[in-house]
Order: sequence, then C-alpha cells, then structure tokens
Amino acid sequence: MTRGKQVRRRPVDPAVMETRPPSIRPRDPARLKTLAQQVRVAEFSPDVVRKHQQEIHRQVLALSRSIDQPNFTRIGRDDLVRMVRMYDERFFGGNILPTAAAEGLAFSLSSRMTSVAGKLVTHYQHGRADGPRQFELVLSSTLLFQTFEDVDRPVEVTGRRCHDRLEAMQRVAEHELVHLVEMLIWNDGNCNQPRFQSIANRYFAHTDYRHGLITQRERALRKFKIRVGDCVRFRYDGKSLQGRVNRITRRATVLVPDRKGERFSDGCRYKRFYVPLEQLTKVGS
Repeated sequence: MTRGKQVRRRPVDPAVMETRPPSIRPRDPARLKTLAQQVRVAEFSPDVVRKHQQEIHRQVLALSRSIDQPNFTRIGRDDLVRMVRMYDERFFGGNILPTAAAEGLAFSLSSRMTSVAGKLVTHYQHGRADGPRQFELVLSSTLLFQTFEDVDRPVEVTGRRCHDRLEAMQRVAEHELVHLVEMLIWNDGNCNQPRFQSIANRYFAHTDYRHGLITQRERALRKFKIRVGDCVRFRYDGKSLQGRVNRITRRATVLVPDRKGERFSDGCRYKRFYVPLEQLTKVGS
C-alpha cells in the first residue's frame, strides 16, 4: 500500500466517476471542518469494528454478481464501489463519499499493480494544490488473486490476520479509505504518520500500514525457486533460449545475450523476453 499519492495530470475518465451530489459544494470549508472534527475524535470499540466488518463481508457475498465465495475468482469495479460505500455508511455516517464525489471520485481495479496493494491518487486538474481536485481509489486485482491461491502461508494486511481473499480486500479498501479521508479533509496524508495511523486504528483496528499479500516475486521464489539474477531456460518460437532474470512483475523479464540487442550497463547486448513463470526452468545454481 502507498501513501496518498498526489499527481498533476489530466482528469480521470468520466465513465468511472461517481455522480456529483447536487446539494454539496466542492471543497466546502464548513463541511470539511465538520468532518475533521468528527474524524479526530470518533472511536469504535474492537467488537463494533469486527461486527461491521463481518456484516460487510456477508453483504458483499450476498449482493455481488461476481464475488460468489470468500476466495473469489472474479471481481468487478461495482464490487469495490459497493464495499467502500458500506464502510462510509457504517463508520462515517455516509458523509465521506458524497463530499469526495462533489469534487470527483473514481474507483478502479488494476492488474498492473504488482507490488502495491492499493493507492489513492489525487488529481490536481490545474496543477495547484489549492485548485480543483479529483480522487481515484485503486486496488490491485493482481495481488488479490495471487493471495490464497498457490502459495500457502499466513496472510496479514494492516496488522490483521486475513482468512480469505475477501477479508484481504476489505483491509486494503479500509486503508485506502483512510487515505481518501486525509486527502479530502487536509489535502495531505501519509500512512507513516501518527494522524493516519490513529484514524486507521480507531476506525478499523489496524495496527500496521503494510500489506502481506503474495507478490509475484515471492510466488516465483516459493513455487518455482526462481529469483532475480537466476539463469533460466525457456522456449520461444520452437527454440530453446537461455538468459538471466532481470525483473519479476506479472511475468519475468529475461535478458538473453544477443549481438543486435540493447546495450546494458555491463557493456553487453541483450534482447528482452517477457515470460510467464510457469514456462521457465532454472539452470545451474
């Protein structure tokens, strides 16, 4: 997971924006002040937190057209929107999402995020921190699907033990919702800092700000005994090629020596191949 990232670029796609509530003014100082007062003092007992989290777990399973089991194999953007809305209603009185949507709020799932479990991005349309903003809350579908799959180990997210993929998704969504709260109210936020950790603990009983989801690099090592720097063999266009693993994301980037290839810092030339881990065979030690 990552801090409330701030970027200056074009607005996000309107097709994935939440509808702007007509009765709420964007960045209304009085409304943000009221929310700040609420967020600073509100506290939920561990029993109440668990009760709400379990209710959301059950409701997601009952209402989703894609998530049909705790270790789901399909997920839609509407599942994320519904889940975060449930959290807003139970923990924040339904005040956070409408206030954020008055400025612009989008949700998405990313298959390209291979190490970060989630992120909250603040888009400044005119490049000024005091100007119009849009928020984008993103979860990594890749990390969620890789967890509780083919690597068997205990999984902790935000310091909480997760027993299934849906619980892991909840913890990541809670973390990113705290980022949204901070950015919305204070236009600043960092999960390393006391304010973030206080909100996350009082509202969601988080004791850590990091995730322990299964990354592709960990999966490569645990299941295939392959790590960056290893020499591997694979087949391409009917030929057997050999090279070294340079990077591991969704696939392994393998550098194969080639006189016509790209020159690297070691002075040698290589051709890049992007190979699924399942197709690699480790060579030597």
